[in-house]
Amino acid sequence: MVPAAQERVGSGIFAALALLLGLAALVAPFVPADMTGFRQYAPFPFALPGIALAVIALTGRRPAKPLAITGATLSVLAIATGLYMVTGTTL
Repeated sequence: MVPAAQERVGSGIFAALALLLGLAALVAPFVPADMTGFRQYAPFPFALPGIALAVIALTGRRPAKPLAITGATLSVLAIATGLYMVTGTTL
């Protein structure tokens, strides 16, 4: 059995990736480029893996949990933005 002081803790790579993917997902639909027919779907390829990596980063004894929470929040906001754009509803 490993003593508590020497217990191995994972790195924060999953949290950092979740943050980067969440940020990319939130920015992707607003990039000034020709994305005719794809703009409303642009957040989903980034946001879904971002949420998965954030969940992985939040489980167990891993550092950088605030980064993972921020990444999950950005990913959820990006999915909400994408769904808003797909449905075309107005407030």
